[in-house]
Amino acid sequence: MLDVGKLATLRAVLAHGSFSAAAGAVGLTQPAVSRQVTLLERRLGTQLVRRTQRGVLPTEAGTILLEHTEAILARLSLAEAQIADLAGLRGGRVRLGSFFTALVYLSSELAVLLEERHPALFRAGAAVIEDVLVDRGGALRGLAAGELDVAIVFEHAFEPAPPGPDVELVQLFDDPPRVLLPAAHPLAAAPSVSAADLRRETWIRAHDGSAARLVDHVLESAGVRPATMAAGHGDEPVEAQAFVAAGRGVTVAHRLNVLLDPARIAAVPLEGGAPVRHVQAAVGRGQAAPAARAVVDALVEVGRRRGGGG
Repeated sequence: MLDVGKLATLRAVLAHGSFSAAAGAVGLTQPAVSRQVTLLERRLGTQLVRRTQRGVLPTEAGTILLEHTEAILARLSLAEAQIADLAGLRGGRVRLGSFFTALVYLSSELAVLLEERHPALFRAGAAVIEDVLVDRGGALRGLAAGELDVAIVFEHAFEPAPPGPDVELVQLFDDPPRVLLPAAHPLAAAPSVSAADLRRETWIRAHDGSAARLVDHVLESAGVRPATMAAGHGDEPVEAQAFVAAGRGVTVAHRLNVLLDPARIAAVPLEGGAPVRHVQAAVGRGQAAPAARAVVDALVEVGRRRGGGG
């Protein structure tokens, strides 16, 4: 492999037409410049320069090498500039994994705040954040594998899930529980409501996922066993909210999770304020990319503005 420093020295010699002038340009002694060119010639097994009355001129091999040297040094210069842009937050892209309602609400809040703080990142309409819809398990695996740079995840207080040694979590805010009632329900305007207050209602429960476990936990904690109806799958099933809006029953979700028309659904605090879900930023341990760290810092501010989820 040819040494880039020696190539730069050769270019200086041919640009200035002498070893002594090149020495001044590259900050070396004249003997050091001569030695570097000699070492290049030995490495390649052919003469690269010749001394003439008009100064130092390239041989045919020297001309070929000079052309490649110009291209190499130009690319290195471009690489330096691009990396300087990344380090100075004048460029960069972040692959951001998010659960559904975080992608709907938090990612947009993040983008606005990030552009306020680092406008140079968004010059010429650059797409800085690449959103990826992913659940907690997928997000943690993606971070550990280097497929994601940052993720927004949540963790239910009643079922903690440590992330593993390759990922660090940054607490953003606590998302409190809300009982979702049809807007015409007698308790729709109550300051809070308990599961026991709704023991005669039909509860809408997802078929599976953490949304189903949340409903189960709330009902078990209250010691009630009401009628249930299954609707939707996963962590944030919108189907359950659709059935509430249609007057078919009630359910429990979290404040960030309420997506449908508030004119048809009342979101009432669950008495006691538990169980919350912890909304967190997740990042690979040791992640130091400037844009990724800027995203984490902005997410912390997004969480602070949400007042801890109260």
